[in-house]
Amino acid sequence: MPSSFQWITFSQWAKEFDSDILHLEVAGTNYIVLNSYDEATDLLEKRSSIYSGRWTGDLLLMQYDNDWKSHRKLFQTSLLDAPEEWSKQTRHLMGAIILGVAYGLHVQPKNDPDIEAANKMIDVLTRALLPGAFLVDSFPILKYVPSWFPGASFKRKANSWNGIRHATITPPFMKVKEAMVTNGTAEDCFSLRCLQRLEHPDPRPDNLSDEEEIVKNTAGTMFEGETALLTFVLAMLCFPHAQREGQEELDTVIGKNRLPEHGDEDSLPYVKALMYECFRWETVAPLGVPHRVDTDDTYKGYFIPKHSIVIPNVWGILRDEKTYGPNAHFFEPKRWLLKGPGQRGWKLNPDMREPTGISFGFGRRVCPGRHMALSSFWLSVSSLLHSFNITPAIDKDGNLIEPKVEYISSLQNRPAPFQCTIKPRSEEHASLIRRASDSNLE
Repeated sequence: MPSSFQWITFSQWAKEFDSDILHLEVAGTNYIVLNSYDEATDLLEKRSSIYSGRWTGDLLLMQYDNDWKSHRKLFQTSLLDAPEEWSKQTRHLMGAIILGVAYGLHVQPKNDPDIEAANKMIDVLTRALLPGAFLVDSFPILKYVPSWFPGASFKRKANSWNGIRHATITPPFMKVKEAMVTNGTAEDCFSLRCLQRLEHPDPRPDNLSDEEEIVKNTAGTMFEGETALLTFVLAMLCFPHAQREGQEELDTVIGKNRLPEHGDEDSLPYVKALMYECFRWETVAPLGVPHRVDTDDTYKGYFIPKHSIVIPNVWGILRDEKTYGPNAHFFEPKRWLLKGPGQRGWKLNPDMREPTGISFGFGRRVCPGRHMALSSFWLSVSSLLHSFNITPAIDKDGNLIEPKVEYISSLQNRPAPFQCTIKPRSEEHASLIRRASDSNLE
């Protein structure tokens, strides 16, 4: 098992061995890696009844436009006041949206404890959950040894990490249940709606049924939205032509007198293409969600043993040159577009396989918060492009810091820390942001 950037190695092996299906036997554990869209959908979609180990169920989604708009105004005002803290503000923005949507909670403008706890949990889990990261993945018997035993450091780490996750996702969820059960004051949110639909809830406000535990854990998976936004900022920094063309479309459609809204999405095909390209070029979850097959299976003459771990190589699938062209490894939004009406008009190419149906998982393990993630990401991208320029930072000697594409190997495909400058495109744009923020506070 490769120790880092497994998705790149898997793609290289697929070419070397001329096979989109790879089998790795790591100390007795079978890993099946799927490197093409057809294989992934054949097994994980069409045979999802046996390829969905650890699935917890499909849950309802909700609208959140008003909550998002208020956080966007706060975010943009913060960028005006302290643009050098853009990375911290991005994490705060996405955390605020998720806490509002998942639990109906309102966060502090700065240093909110719920957001800080969520960020700590994400940083831990993205390092811990890569397939084959620990020997216990390949030697399950190790789970029975005591934590002090040589080689069992994973048990001590797991206990610590589980405590971090529990401390992050339990308190806000219990606030929702307590408010619902005791006095009916819980605000409309994902957790409340799911709790209201349960067949066997626990009537005690401080206790959870098995069904409620599933809802709690599913709500907790929403804390991972800022990674895609960091990739967008890095792409705009490294590919200024894409930033410029997106801003030209926004200037034509939106102008300088208002901010983009969800209703503008169909009128902004280039911005939509930017979103698609961010999800395709450096997808957030490069190995998707591992599936466990529940029974022996046969596919294209291959025997797939029961309990094999099946990994979709999402990164490789989204860089398939047969689908996305010979420049699949480059960032180019126009791959999604066809010339439309008008001199600069574009329209989305309906024959291009859009990436969000791949990057959010397959079959019964598809991300239940995908619609929320897509909507919030689109509005984040359009809002930033509309009002701000993203340019290289300047060092202490006055020289531009050359941007570079560099990522960290983890469960989430996160950009390595980088510097940039984010400033309003004009005083008119800055004034618009301030007016929008003032109206939100009235």
